[in-house]
Amino acid sequence: TTEARLILEKYGNPPQTAMQGIGESLQIAGKGGCLDVGQLEEVAVVLTAVRRMQDFLKRCKQLDISLPYYEENLNSLDDIREEINRVIRNGRVDDYATKDLRNLRSAMERAEEQMREKAEITLRTYRNYLSDQFCTMKNGYLCIPLKKEYKGKVEGIIADKSSTGSTLFVEPAGVARYRKELENLRIDEENEVLRILYTLSALLADVGDVFCENARIMGKLDFIFARGKLSLELNGTEPVIVTERKISIQEG
Repeated sequence: TTEARLILEKYGNPPQTAMQGIGESLQIAGKGGCLDVGQLEEVAVVLTAVRRMQDFLKRCKQLDISLPYYEENLNSLDDIREEINRVIRNGRVDDYATKDLRNLRSAMERAEEQMREKAEITLRTYRNYLSDQFCTMKNGYLCIPLKKEYKGKVEGIIADKSSTGSTLFVEPAGVARYRKELENLRIDEENEVLRILYTLSALLADVGDVFCENARIMGKLDFIFARGKLSLELNGTEPVIVTERKISIQEG
């Protein structure tokens, strides 16, 4: 408690700990399951908290006391933490997580652009048959608004119609080709993302014991520093233990 108080006085409060909430994730990984992006982000947050505590205690070793050496019992699993942070960004698997994923997402962007271009060309070509000069998404289809009386003038799929029935929302045949290509790319992209998440989850399968030890040490440190804070609040003094059967209270 005295050492914790000294650290608090010299270096301020230790970094916040966040060891709760990942027990279920570690169980899933240990059984060969797949963690989702949010669960993996929580693991990275925990490991970051461990690393920050290690760095804080390393600075405190200058005080030449024993408490900072708890740092040597912590393991921030830097390789795993860095890999999670590399692969997952902004709540999703990053485009550059793997070369295959980047290629798939680039191909998806091209297909979407080609869909829009084809729809715009159709708009200009059949503008006299349309109720409006814009494209719109209907039930997952990129459509042009065709006047009902011109049904059949534009080859394609009728995806929807207006509430009055006067306008048909038609996906032109040229657009459909790229939509089907995009659907296949999305399936491949989902499979690649799943493969990446399984790979990250597998990294955690064998380190459950490390997390348990981290949680034990971090919990102990949290308790020790809480005692140090209370000592500061109460202006407490460490008692001197003697073998005589008496208690001497100084300025009590």
